[in-house]
Amino acid sequence: MLDFSAARLTRFAATWVGNKNRFEGVSIPKQTLVPLHAVAEEMLLTAFLKPFEKTEEFFYFHHEEDVSHHQVYQRCMAIFQDPETMNEEVAKLAQQLYEHTEAPKIQGGEFFVAHFEDLMLQGEPVSAIGLWKIQSKDAFLKTDRTAESFALNIIEGIPTGKPEVAALIFQLDEAEGYRICAIDSVSKRDERSFWKDEFLRLRPIEDNYFNTRHYINLTGEFITQKAPFKFGMDRTETIDALNRSGDYFKDNEQFEMEDFTNSLFPEEEQREAFREFRDEYSKAYAVPLEDQFDISGQAVKKEFKVFKSVIKLDKNFHLYVHGRRDLIERGFDDDKGKKYYKVFFDNEE
Repeated sequence: MLDFSAARLTRFAATWVGNKNRFEGVSIPKQTLVPLHAVAEEMLLTAFLKPFEKTEEFFYFHHEEDVSHHQVYQRCMAIFQDPETMNEEVAKLAQQLYEHTEAPKIQGGEFFVAHFEDLMLQGEPVSAIGLWKIQSKDAFLKTDRTAESFALNIIEGIPTGKPEVAALIFQLDEAEGYRICAIDSVSKRDERSFWKDEFLRLRPIEDNYFNTRHYINLTGEFITQKAPFKFGMDRTETIDALNRSGDYFKDNEQFEMEDFTNSLFPEEEQREAFREFRDEYSKAYAVPLEDQFDISGQAVKKEFKVFKSVIKLDKNFHLYVHGRRDLIERGFDDDKGKKYYKVFFDNEE
């Protein structure tokens, strides 16, 4: 949990980074540091830090050889060691970001870097560096008043809501690659991110959030992709299994592998197949998975959004199933020559 109620914004720098594929270039003023008055500082603290307030997902900088070779890591280390060097380090960061802005959907925009002190992370005070890239602007109406009339003009401004791409690098775990939380709402879920994967080059920290997220994903893959073919599970049975897996993660504070498999799969053959799939998943994605850990509520809330408990019947009907597999029957009507579902219920709303 991040608490920024006592945080201080000690330095704030601004540059502009365009799309490299469109040859838009980088605009770096001689003096990147921007003086801020109290109201602007308060707005920036809220706009840039609040989206990270409840985050539980953390990363480290990653480099194949050693994290000391990571360029963004080097720039952040220099700023942490001597904040007075921020003006020149921000210019280097902007140039590094530009090298990863070739995708057509990346828009030119302001690249902000900030240095904070007295952030509270999990109850401990810590310094941090914030990075933000503005991808789009909001339109605002501005009124100009004279003695004769009012005039309305449209101006563009930087939105103060959730940033599209951002990162907070905490001055913690330096040897491992600093503790980092990051936002990217530009890239789609399963595509490579210019921000997280190309520019920042992050790897997840193997903690409770990490384990919860991967177990939810591998369980979903097993139930929807492998179990129907291996065990002949129909759509209602897979949805029921998905719902029961969701109930386990929502109703328990701690995950235990044996307890989870016993609650999810009634037959030992299914439980053994799931354990084998877990090991294959771990090897394929190179992710070490624990057999026991505290379940992350934030990971549960985020990951189960992608699970669809919907049975689509031709183009006529959708059945939304949230539980009680015993109240749904599937069959075939010989007279009509069509398959059917029979649903039992008490009240109609």
